[in-house]
Amino acid sequence: MTSLVDMGGGQCSVSGALTLASADSLWRQLRSSGLLGNATSVDLGQVTESDSAGLALLVAWRASCKASGGDLVVKALPVRLAALARLTDAQGILSG
Repeated sequence: MTSLVDMGGGQCSVSGALTLASADSLWRQLRSSGLLGNATSVDLGQVTESDSAGLALLVAWRASCKASGGDLVVKALPVRLAALARLTDAQGILSG
């Protein structure tokens, strides 16, 4: 199960799976919580499983924050997601 925790001040964390199976639900949670465009940082240290859909969600989430005039800092990017980001040239998109 994937969990989104709003820690206030634009900071949040995601735990559990960040995969194709969870991406749609997480996207809806982000939208309904207001974090889709207003998050400033997300801690992924408790993500247990990830895939390319999770990476795509992070890229789209960061783009949404930038479109709203902010930025999303991704903290504790899981090793697997970091490897996928390097492989797909998305590393720069996630880090700045």
